[in-house]
Amino acid sequence: MNIEQIDTKRILISLSDKDMENYSLTFETLSLAEINSRKVLKELLNSASIKTGMSFTDKRVIIEALKYEHGCILLLTVLKKKDKRKIYRIKSCIDPYIFVFDSAESFLACIKALYSISGGRIISSAYTINEKYYLVIGCTSILRNKYINTVYEFSEEKRHGGMFAAVLKEHATLISERNAVEEIGRLL
Repeated sequence: MNIEQIDTKRILISLSDKDMENYSLTFETLSLAEINSRKVLKELLNSASIKTGMSFTDKRVIIEALKYEHGCILLLTVLKKKDKRKIYRIKSCIDPYIFVFDSAESFLACIKALYSISGGRIISSAYTINEKYYLVIGCTSILRNKYINTVYEFSEEKRHGGMFAAVLKEHATLISERNAVEEIGRLL
């Protein structure tokens, strides 16, 4: 579990799959209507208060949950009684980014750089075909845009399109299917 204060009103709590299991939670049962979830959320609020020094008494707290591949992220927003809630919209991402590498050296150097700055938190897959290497960064990756410039330093070209990604899945040799940056980067 990681607790991070974003600003004076917001706290971000990251729960891994193991944390969720320890608290006997699933994303689907994470609700104030569930007794166990309510108890866990109170405990998390207490932990966040201790770590950040932010008080939750006599204030409204909005809890937003976002599921990700390895757990759940909770965003706690503390409002005064008169504050109005801001609503943020997540832009939809249609196609994955596909990067082409002409050599194994540039491909591995890119993976190593991405792993060192992201800790492997990028949803990605890797393929090889016709002596070229392909890194597919999924559109569901929240952090994708943050690391794209790093990939540009190493790749020869970038391609868009779910159609090309489907061709890679069907005809290319799979190197890593779901967490290429993490699986390969950990070994480098």
